[in-house]
Amino acid sequence: MRPFISMVGMASARRDGVPAVLRGEVRLRVWVVVISGTLAAILLAYFGHRAYVETAAYSAHRNGTLALEPAEVVEINYFSGTGGYGGGNSQEVRFRLHSGGERTSLLKDRKAYLDVDEGQTVRVGMWHGHLVAVEDKYVRTPWTPGASMVFLPLPPAFVLMVLQVYRLWRLRKEGPKYVFGYNSSGAYATAAALLAFGTALVALSFDRVPWLSVLAFAVSALGPLAWFTLREIRERRTAPRG
Repeated sequence: MRPFISMVGMASARRDGVPAVLRGEVRLRVWVVVISGTLAAILLAYFGHRAYVETAAYSAHRNGTLALEPAEVVEINYFSGTGGYGGGNSQEVRFRLHSGGERTSLLKDRKAYLDVDEGQTVRVGMWHGHLVAVEDKYVRTPWTPGASMVFLPLPPAFVLMVLQVYRLWRLRKEGPKYVFGYNSSGAYATAAALLAFGTALVALSFDRVPWLSVLAFAVSALGPLAWFTLREIRERRTAPRG
């Protein structure tokens, strides 16, 4: 009778193929996946939509398919680097559309400033309610300092989610590794955060390029994942020899 009870206990201890000693490990990793995955999904939805809008609006401007309408220049303001726009000087122009509503353009390069006066009527190019051009001059600024700051958590959250899902899958075949231990997810998430910071700075310097956010995400997130994959392949090839 006692051996039977022991067998039942062993079976329950390995319920779903996961030993009881690993359940705490599994729960921790699941929580990491849920938290990082939720954050990554929210930020991906935001930046995915923004990248689509900016790319589509830029393409419409290049193809000459913007909806043109007259607008009145209501107000013109200039800000120095201390005005909260991330350094340099900026020109902010507010327009009142003849079809109703107001839109604002923000240009940070003096050479790109609009040559307009308050009360002047100009022709603006619209794409689905977004102000894209003024007198055929492209005025979109997809990468603002605020957008860059929001972008920073996305690559590390995405990398952390992917690697923890991979670790959970490996738990069925090998012993556990600490969540932030040797060759851990934490090192790759840190690398992704540093790359995100660097690419965000570059994007601020080229904020007229609408698809730069996609390239920044690819470099920041896929770079550490590629690094992890190469290390895993190398370790698995050398493990049997050791």
